[in-house]
Amino acid sequence: MATPNSVQREQLEDAFQIFNQVSGQLVDSYQQLQQQVSRLTQELSEARSERLRQLAEKESLANRLTHLLETLPAAVVVLDGKDQVAQINPAARELLPGIEIHSAWPQIQQRHFKPGQREGDQWLISGRLVSLTQRSLAPESGRILLLLDVTETHQLQERIARRKRLSIMGEMAAQLAHQIRTPLSSALLYTSHLSRDDLTAEQRQRFSTRCIGRLHHMESQVNDMLNFARGGQFELTPLWVEELLSEWIPSLELLCQEQGAELTCCFSSVDALRIDGNSAALSGALMNLAVNALQQECRVALKVEVRQQVRDLLIKISDNGMGISRENQRQIFDPFFTTRPDGTGLGLAVVQSVVLGHQGKLTVKSAPGEGACFTILLPLSSHLDEEQEPACAGYEECGQKNVVRSSA
Repeated sequence: MATPNSVQREQLEDAFQIFNQVSGQLVDSYQQLQQQVSRLTQELSEARSERLRQLAEKESLANRLTHLLETLPAAVVVLDGKDQVAQINPAARELLPGIEIHSAWPQIQQRHFKPGQREGDQWLISGRLVSLTQRSLAPESGRILLLLDVTETHQLQERIARRKRLSIMGEMAAQLAHQIRTPLSSALLYTSHLSRDDLTAEQRQRFSTRCIGRLHHMESQVNDMLNFARGGQFELTPLWVEELLSEWIPSLELLCQEQGAELTCCFSSVDALRIDGNSAALSGALMNLAVNALQQECRVALKVEVRQQVRDLLIKISDNGMGISRENQRQIFDPFFTTRPDGTGLGLAVVQSVVLGHQGKLTVKSAPGEGACFTILLPLSSHLDEEQEPACAGYEECGQKNVVRSSA
């Protein structure tokens, strides 16, 4: 039988053994903890070094971007969500004198930009032409504007265009001399017959009419040449659409009556529309389109439609003629291209030049045997004086209705 002392000794030995095991486990845990602390310390140091490196790179990039913004020749304007100037560069201060941080951009526009212009190339009151590009700063509020002075580029393009027109004029002079020679010879022949004493009054009248017809033909060719040589350079003034129609439509009606053609007009709410244009140039261009449609062998039915299309004025002239082939559609606006033996090929080129001079767009849709439809889009004036009314007379307003005028 075990004595109390022996039992107590065994219990102490067991407790001591357990203590040793726990001590060993604590030592192992402490060593593992030291290793983890060392590893975490190293990772934190590496992360801190990487963070410092990234901050240094971002600071260097910010410095480079700031230097680039300062030395950029284009004007940069950063606007906040309230459309106020948040940042500008020296080029912006030079191009737009008086612009400052926290300035309201609408006031800057009113002070420096000419009114009634759309995005893209815009004229400043100072006489400079700038290319305006803007982008959103999403997801942040605001936008950034880039204004590039393209005045010299525009002047260079004008000089190049002028030289090109001079070159074309040389070719045009040769073409015109060839075209005028035939009607001039005919006019001289008819004129020489008028001096004969044996002519009856009827013969004299016939020769006189033919001579005048040849002279009118030559006058038309010379006018086409002059209009094309002008190259769309004319003064644009505020023009009510109703005034334009009152000048053009009566002449068109008279022409259709003389040609035995049917004219249908549809004018949709044009009394309050205004454009920036040249009435004489536009009337001549529109008449050129009508004359081009009427010079067909069939009995022509001409339709004119005028209405607003979004922010543009739409003028559509369509006919029931022989149509235009796809190959010819690519060339009909080129100078001297014509399918008529007595044509100069300048009529549609003049129309294209006038439309482009009004910042507009001219398109054609046609197919052989299905007639042709010419569409003109002209930008509407963005600043209308509501108190001013068009001084117009002599043109019939028809709202949404069609007015059909048919010659007998």
